[in-house]
Amino acid sequence: MLSKNIRNLRESLGYTQEQIAAYLNITPSAVSQYENDARKIPADVISKIALLFNVEEYELYQDEPRQQQLLSAFAFRADSLDAQDLISISSFKKIVLNYYYLQNALANEQKTTRT
Repeated sequence: MLSKNIRNLRESLGYTQEQIAAYLNITPSAVSQYENDARKIPADVISKIALLFNVEEYELYQDEPRQQQLLSAFAFRADSLDAQDLISISSFKKIVLNYYYLQNALANEQKTTRT
């Protein structure tokens, strides 16, 4: 399931195996092996992929992972994205996600202190 989801999400976002490999600092062959379930995917790679694809890590193991609505509005499309572009995109997404989680935590804390 994990391998299939990674391939499907990569394709749906229009990324090539070469782009993902450069982002992860691995070979395109390794990406192919991950996508074909021929090689175990390290946890740190799963974390980076989840962030880039806008999914929670655990959702990569689900039947149909759902991209987070919060970041789905940010579509980064270009004809030629390099590894640094993908690193910048994932860093931006991480900042937005952290802000979102912080806002939710603060809102929940305020609700509990009012009651």
